[in-house]
Amino acid sequence: MSYRIRTATPADAASLLAIYAPYVTDTCVSFELEVPAVEEFGQRIRATLNRAAYLVAEDSDSGAVAGYAYNGSFRSRPAYDWASEISIYLAPEHQGHGLGSALLDALEELMRLQGVRMSEACITSSNTGSITFHERHGYRVCGEHTACGFKLGQWLSVTWMEKQLLPLDGTPEPSHGLSAAEIEPVLAAANARLRTK
Repeated sequence: MSYRIRTATPADAASLLAIYAPYVTDTCVSFELEVPAVEEFGQRIRATLNRAAYLVAEDSDSGAVAGYAYNGSFRSRPAYDWASEISIYLAPEHQGHGLGSALLDALEELMRLQGVRMSEACITSSNTGSITFHERHGYRVCGEHTACGFKLGQWLSVTWMEKQLLPLDGTPEPSHGLSAAEIEPVLAAANARLRTK
């Protein structure tokens, strides 16, 4: 399979929600209990794009959306501005083809351009595949909240993982949103790598 990564838009909401909905209804990967409406999901995309990166991967042959990834606020207090939480979701038929890695690599590069120092991932502890995936990409387990969620008839723990993206200097520049001029070279490089696979 061949893929192309681009920036998401609110118009992608229905396609992305089609990927996300089964994670809500059928798994404990997401702690949401109800699938959000398309309009709300579009608002989430718009809000993320104001401050961070939101990427969509398409099947190059069909143009169908295969997955997506984004980063967003870690916590609301301003001292947390240099940490950012990530999320990646793939349609089942597109898992195992290196697409998650391609999305994560591009997302991390854009986070560096934003000035993000620490990338944070919150993963359901039973999701060992995701934990192993993040470990392969340089993330380390930094903590666990035990039995902090209840979904689908079970108590769930979450594992926190993190990766340092930039030096922890004493006077960091404020983190910021990205311009198209900053995003385009990163996505061009990511898509060039995808074409060679």
